Amino acid sequence: MTTTRPAVLIVDDYTTTCSRCGKGARTQDTHHTQLLSGWGTPDPLDTPCGQPFVAISTRRLEITTDQLTEMRPDLPAYAAGDLPADLR
Repeated sequence: MTTTRPAVLIVDDYTTTCSRCGKGARTQDTHHTQLLSGWGTPDPLDTPCGQPFVAISTRRLEITTDQLTEMRPDLPAYAAGDLPADLR
């Protein structure tokens, strides 16, 4: 049986990415269906993974779970380093 790693929105200072494929993601999307660039234009051949976002997290210590919850109140929020093993 093959399991698919879940997709988590990873918020940084200036970008948001999908943990599953590592490509830019829009914070408000429920699934990774659109690419969002960070510092430049996405490669036109790149495609998003299409997975649903199951949580929101960050790698930045200064971004709090309250801030993450404010961005996406519908998703569980995890501070930097607190993402459960099954979501990594």
